Amino acid sequence: MSNHNVAPSRFAGGMTSRFAGGTPWFMAWAAFLPLVLIRAENLAESDTFWAIRTGILIIDSARIPAYDTFSWTVAGQPWTLNSWGFNTILAAAYLAMGLAGSAIVASMFIAAIGALILFQARKWGANPVVSGFVLVIGGALTTTWITARPQIVDYAAMLVMLILLDRLRTSDRPWWSIVGLGVLTVLWANLHAAALLGALTCAAATVGVLLRDRRTLQAVRFAAATVIVGICCLVTPYGTGIIAQTLQVKNQSSNIREWQPFDAGDPLQLLVLAIGLIGVMAAFRRRDLLTLSVLAIILLASLAAYRILPILLILSLPVIASAAPKKLLCYFESRRKMLSQGAAAAIAIASVISIVNIGNLGRPDPSHFPQQALAHIPPNCNTYNDYQLGGLVILQRPDVKVSIDSRNDLYGAERVDKSLSTVAGNGDVEGELRGAGCALVPPGSGLADALRASPYWTETFSEPAAAVFVRTHE
Repeated sequence: MSNHNVAPSRFAGGMTSRFAGGTPWFMAWAAFLPLVLIRAENLAESDTFWAIRTGILIIDSARIPAYDTFSWTVAGQPWTLNSWGFNTILAAAYLAMGLAGSAIVASMFIAAIGALILFQARKWGANPVVSGFVLVIGGALTTTWITARPQIVDYAAMLVMLILLDRLRTSDRPWWSIVGLGVLTVLWANLHAAALLGALTCAAATVGVLLRDRRTLQAVRFAAATVIVGICCLVTPYGTGIIAQTLQVKNQSSNIREWQPFDAGDPLQLLVLAIGLIGVMAAFRRRDLLTLSVLAIILLASLAAYRILPILLILSLPVIASAAPKKLLCYFESRRKMLSQGAAAAIAIASVISIVNIGNLGRPDPSHFPQQALAHIPPNCNTYNDYQLGGLVILQRPDVKVSIDSRNDLYGAERVDKSLSTVAGNGDVEGELRGAGCALVPPGSGLADALRASPYWTETFSEPAAAVFVRTHE
């Protein structure tokens, strides 16, 4: 689709001429950065920690692990690592600066996501002040999902893919865009196997463009792009195995909240979906069938799996920013000085908070993870642990084998459910702990109560996030 097929943005000309320079756009991005820093202060996902340890193994051995070496329950079982590239980056930062380094790497990805949103908003003629507000509000809503996990690669890659697809339909040199899509996909597939979502998106964009413009040349361009992206998804150490691995993760994670279907009873999910629908309507009003098709396929995927919702939100933000009504633009124009001062004050306050808490950068979130308990686990002790705590044990106590962690594709849904039930104190507790010499569980859990009452176990340490128990008799 050529430029003249897209409805002109309301931002074109007039009021936006004052904002044509780069400074307002930089300020819009700067307003987003304190959110990035605040989010980086605490690492709240178990995946982050075992990912770092896996990356260290890759760096040390120059090989990608093919079998589990972290647990005593499924030790030696084949395991396909779906984010070996991202894990290696996290590990390199960890070896250089500790957890703070890994947090900084994640923050760089998040900052890049904000920049990409503003880049596309500006390309579509949006106002920088409006875009800044949209970005900050949208960024605040994504804090539940934006963490030091390979999913942040997906968010950035989807934005780059949208930018390249948009350029493909308008550029005089379309083959460069196709090459860019191929390079992006190879990088994405090796950082995180979710690159298959990019192939699906590219196919949807192709359909959208062809519905609008059935010219043979345009059809060849987008068909070629779709084929190349699909092929490039396979350019990984696993080849076609990436497809089976992706399906395995989905099937074995059906009991994990982020893999479950959209829940209309969750206010956050409902709000994000509503924003995504606004993005769909904005693309429709622009008569931009390419973007509309991309958002539509991501919307359908979001209904199938909750974890796709943040991608829908992120892709919707530049579309929404470019569709602000004229009355809103007039209001921003009339209140430009007041809004600039308010934004500067908000940036200053958030920056001060970030600087004050800079010492906590990369700290495991104390509301989820213990600060001292791991040091009280005896050396080389097979540990029965809570699902959430396994990743941290793998990173900080590599001598200790865990019973489970958040690698759902390795353990399977049935084993995860059984572990959660045992930690709750249900079933044959002693039978489930057979083979374990230690236990690391929340102090208020049913399992903790059962172990305190057992003559075979002794509680050696406790803090709000975890208690340590050691087997003293068989």
